[in-house]
Parts: sequence; C-alpha cells; structure tokens
Amino acid sequence: MLLIGGGGVVWWLAGDDDSDGDPVATVQDLPTPPRYTPPPLPSFSPPELPTRAPYSPPAYEPPTTQYYGAIAVAPDGSTGRAWDYRTRAEAERRALRECPRSNCKILTVFVNGCGAVAYNSRTNRYWGGQGSSRTAAQRNAISNAGGGRSITWVCTTR
Repeated sequence: MLLIGGGGVVWWLAGDDDSDGDPVATVQDLPTPPRYTPPPLPSFSPPELPTRAPYSPPAYEPPTTQYYGAIAVAPDGSTGRAWDYRTRAEAERRALRECPRSNCKILTVFVNGCGAVAYNSRTNRYWGGQGSSRTAAQRNAISNAGGGRSITWVCTTR
C-alpha cells in the first residue's frame, strides 16, 4: 500500500494471467450521479390560415359600345381616315370628307379594331382589310390585294 497525501491507493499488479479469480480494485460509497430529465417541450400548432375561394377571373364581356372606323381612297392614292364614330355612316362620311379628292371611295369599314389599305402595283389597285391590330389589318389588306404594300392604316381607340 502506498500513502499519498493522506489517502490510500491500492495498486494491484496483475500478471499475464487472466484468470477469473484475480482481485479487482473497487471504490465503495460513491454517490449516484443525478438523473436528468429534460422538461417537456410545449406543443406547437401553426396558426390557421384563412381559406380563400379559388380565383376565377371575371367573364369576358365584349365592349358594349361599338366604335366604327373607315378608310377612303382616291385613284391617285390620296386617303381619308376616320375612327371612333358611333355609327358606320358617320365614319364613312368623315373618311370621305378627310379624303382630299372628290372621287374617293370607301375601301374598308371596321368596328372596335383596325383597318388598312394596300396597293398592288402589278394590278394598279387598292384593297382594304381589317383586323384586331394594326399588323393584322395590314396583313389582311395586303392579302386581299394579292400582294403589294400597305399605304395607310387606322385603329379605333377603344
């Protein structure tokens, strides 16, 4: 036995012999470590989100007011244009009034859209066309003319 600082330590030397009868050093009367039990976690429920009805866009309703436009053309290529008139007759009258020649003729009338006139130099004729956009009206006029180029266009603002 060896005494160090007032305490006793037992050193047991064991040989290479691993027999079950070898004495084992033990320490008596050690306190039992405390057991730790964590507190229970509070339960969590996410808040209720408001429910919404599925979105459905409003149904398409075509414009209730019709706005007319017209284009008049003279044989020399002079044009008169009119747009945003309440009746076809008013739009035609205005287009003829805007055309600087007395021999102008109405080539296209359109409603809530666009009109265009194309000239085909091979046939020396003017043709009208209409569509929902400037480009569509010009393509329609050129197609009606059998080729050529667009010389004028106009769209209603509504």
